[in-house]
Amino acid sequence: MEQKYDEIFKKWHILYKRRYLLVVLFIIITTTVIVWSHFLPKKYESNSTVFIEENVIKNLVKGIAVTPDMDDKIRVLQYALLSRELIAKVLNEMDINDKTRSPENLQDLVSSIRKRTKIYVKGKDLFTVSFVDQDPEFAQQFTNRLIQRYLEDNISSKRKETYGANRFLDEQITLFKGKLDKAEDALIKFRKKHNIYVTDDEKTILEDIKKYSSDIDNIELNLDTLHAKKNQFKKQLMAIHPTVDIFSQQQKNDRILTMENKIKQLLVTYTDKYPEVVKLQAQVQALKSQQATGDSSEVTQTKMTSVNPVFQDVQQKAFELDSDISAQRAKLQRLKQLLAQRKMEIRTVPENRKKIAMLVQERDSLKRIYDQLLMRMGQSEVSKQMEIGDKTTNFRVVDPALYPTEPVSPDMVKMILLALLVGIGGGIGGVLLADNLDGTVRGVEDIQDLGVDVLAVIPKIRDHAAELNRRRKDLLVYGLTAVYFSGVVCLLAYEAVKRLA
Repeated sequence: MEQKYDEIFKKWHILYKRRYLLVVLFIIITTTVIVWSHFLPKKYESNSTVFIEENVIKNLVKGIAVTPDMDDKIRVLQYALLSRELIAKVLNEMDINDKTRSPENLQDLVSSIRKRTKIYVKGKDLFTVSFVDQDPEFAQQFTNRLIQRYLEDNISSKRKETYGANRFLDEQITLFKGKLDKAEDALIKFRKKHNIYVTDDEKTILEDIKKYSSDIDNIELNLDTLHAKKNQFKKQLMAIHPTVDIFSQQQKNDRILTMENKIKQLLVTYTDKYPEVVKLQAQVQALKSQQATGDSSEVTQTKMTSVNPVFQDVQQKAFELDSDISAQRAKLQRLKQLLAQRKMEIRTVPENRKKIAMLVQERDSLKRIYDQLLMRMGQSEVSKQMEIGDKTTNFRVVDPALYPTEPVSPDMVKMILLALLVGIGGGIGGVLLADNLDGTVRGVEDIQDLGVDVLAVIPKIRDHAAELNRRRKDLLVYGLTAVYFSGVVCLLAYEAVKRLA
């Protein structure tokens, strides 16, 4: 650390010893940089701000009309404004091409202008175009002309694109309408020729086969159940006697009462037209007729017979089962015929049905495209009307480029600060370089470094007159340096105030 401080002190001592050289180099270098900056070619910057305003109608027709998205406009904007074609058009309108002798020079000029043109986008609705040139009038005119040309080309290109889209859609609609009519005519002609108006596809036939097979299985299962019930009724009929015996008047009365009670029970569930009710009513009426014609006082023991109602009921149910079995068999036979017919159809699908399917598919495909084209045509028509009336997006120049009075380059504030830094650095570097090139012995250490023994040292003799003269000289140099530095600071302040103004 002590060695580091010694080194710094040594450098400081060198600067102090050659302070006059340091001051001279500082003034010369600083002055040179400032003067050089003053004679640099001045460049002027022109700026123009454009506001992108979305129309309210665009939101009202959202989904009906096709309008470019704002993000797409901003993204394309930066490339469109700096395109070579657009810049060449602007230069041609400003008669700049006459100043160029060859296409190569024109291309170089266009490339130079592209480098000196900057576009700053602020948000989604504001952008600024900045252009730098040595001629302030050209900078102003070029900036305004560039934006004007872009806006005109943008509106023109959008209208051309919209009209082109309308023409294309109209051509395609006419084309597909003709194809759709031809496909429809071919389908109708084929149907009439082969007398086919309804077609079943293989999927429908397979579904029918599956349904018929399931119905047949259910009917066969139901038939098994009905046969089992019929056998059960046959066994019951074999065990029941078809008639019953009636022995006395009292038995007749009991019989009548029993049948009347049964009639009442049946009428709770059925009407008086029910076969069982009619049968019992007839039996009751017959018994009552016998009682009316016979002797009421005489108790007879003559044996009488009548139809057994239980046998008759079981027999009736057996007849009903026979009817159900016959109906189910007929239905089963019909389903088997339909199943066989469907199986035959699935094994041999006619070629004409395949042809119809192809014709229908072609017709439906063309119709879908035709319907989509009609829908797009409607959207395109609305979009065209919006573009004609500039109802989508409006570009409004809120701040046109003005004539630049102050140059942006060179920046004298920065150049003066740079001159001061370069002057100080150059002065210090020059002093250290001069000291390194100076071979004068400055002390005992220099002699000892050469390997020479020091026998004696002559002390420094102070000369008061020389010291006084040196002090006066120092004051003069310091004063001149302060005056020069103050002048540079004043110049710096002046340039800063002028730039802010």
